Amino acid sequence: MRRTKQEAEQTRHRLLDAAERVFLERGVSQATLEAIAREAGLTRGALYWHFRDKAELYSAMLERVRLPLERLREDFRAAPDSDPVRVIEQLCLAALERVTQDPQLRRVYTIVLHRCERDLGHPDWRDAELEGRRQGVQVFLDCFQAAARAGRIRPGVTPELAVAALESYFTGLVYVWLLEPQRLALATEAPDLIRVFLRGFLIDDPERPAAP
Repeated sequence: MRRTKQEAEQTRHRLLDAAERVFLERGVSQATLEAIAREAGLTRGALYWHFRDKAELYSAMLERVRLPLERLREDFRAAPDSDPVRVIEQLCLAALERVTQDPQLRRVYTIVLHRCERDLGHPDWRDAELEGRRQGVQVFLDCFQAAARAGRIRPGVTPELAVAALESYFTGLVYVWLLEPQRLALATEAPDLIRVFLRGFLIDDPERPAAP
């Protein structure tokens, strides 16, 4: 009997769930396709039906939890008093909120930041991560460019520099929080952490009331 599209999709997600568990436990380089198939209760043949190799499986795992930053940006911009600085802040807070509230995203970030050896001899591993970063960078670059046009970026700071600094800061926050969650109360301190950082690049709107 031929599998239905729905059954095939369920099997695909079952394999991705298993890959998350195995990557988390063993690390990406030590995880085998055989172990992932076994964890999913499937054969290697079933795994190869959906994924060419481990790199493609890893890429699909990342794609499944990618934050829809473009849609969020447009939602924030649709507000009547949309302000480019406020949009940047809201995007940062939305991303951190999801990290703290979504167990699956936390697992994937832990794999990427703490369980994935970077020199794996295959460009697909690097490209899988870079693709998601490029999308995020472009969204934030558009926002910082809008802030620059509005005269809201401090002198000497370019949108490109601001994005590079923000990406490094965000990655560092998540890295430290996943490594030592007791050291950083990210769920409650995120607003202050983001505002303090952005204050070094962006100029507050003097007509906007200070955030509580």
